[in-house]
Amino acid sequence: MKKLITLIYILAISVVSINAQTDWHLKDMATFNWQIATPLSTDYIKKTSLAGGNLEYRRFIKPNMSVGIGFSWNSFEQYIAPKVYERPDGSQALYTDFVHQVYTLPMYLNAHYYFSGGDKLKPYAGIGLGAQYSEQDAYYNIFVTEEKNWGFVARPEVGLLYRISNYFGLHANVGFNYATNKSDAFKIDNLKHVYYSIGVYWNQY
Repeated sequence: MKKLITLIYILAISVVSINAQTDWHLKDMATFNWQIATPLSTDYIKKTSLAGGNLEYRRFIKPNMSVGIGFSWNSFEQYIAPKVYERPDGSQALYTDFVHQVYTLPMYLNAHYYFSGGDKLKPYAGIGLGAQYSEQDAYYNIFVTEEKNWGFVARPEVGLLYRISNYFGLHANVGFNYATNKSDAFKIDNLKHVYYSIGVYWNQY
């Protein structure tokens, strides 16, 4: 009888332990990430940037759904080799190199849906909607041409949480940033980039 009670006790402890390990108790979560971004759809700048980051707050309104707020920043830079630039009428010519720069700062509200992934992993999909501030600069010789503008931004993404403890874990995602920022000087109709993020998250258990 004592052996049976001991066995039942061990099984009960095991079940509680398993449930404690597999249940995700997500309430208030913050993520901080390093972000890599590749620009798309503009000839002004094409070089992938390693200078970026992302910070988000997410509030869980259901066990598998959150809403929140976030912002990102990315700094793109590309060197253009020297060449001759002429006026259309041929009246003037300039031989120079260029440094093209684009800085983006999306600020947005977000919503995410989380899928069942098991004890350690939880995949999700979501979207952010808001506004993006951007600066576009062209440096040549001792001169600079600068544009500043705002646009609407949409950021669909998919990602993954990897739990280290109930309070802390790793975070990664990939997404697409589309913004309506325009510049006539640089012939930019919109700003698009694909981003890849990796970082950490903190959770209020």
